[in-house]
Amino acid sequence: MSRNTKYLLIFTAVCIALTPLGLIAEGPAWGEWSIEELEGMLGFVPSSIANAKPLVEAVIPDYAISGMGELASTWISALLGAGMVYAIMFGIKKSALRER
Repeated sequence: MSRNTKYLLIFTAVCIALTPLGLIAEGPAWGEWSIEELEGMLGFVPSSIANAKPLVEAVIPDYAISGMGELASTWISALLGAGMVYAIMFGIKKSALRER
């Protein structure tokens, strides 16, 4: 394992460990505003947002897994999200190296 990979994994682990801090924050997470919250902040809702339909459904809606506490659900969501990003980036890297 390279030194950069090691630092990246440590950074990711720290970010995942700190993820539950969002549970004590007031208001929504940046970029996760509802239509009503957007209207309150901007005074209007852009038509592209008002008329948008989701392309996919959330794997874990609201980061809540039924039967689990908020803390555990948040950590599992963070682990799954980071894992998916790493898997995609690994695939891109392998594909790029194969083309060489």
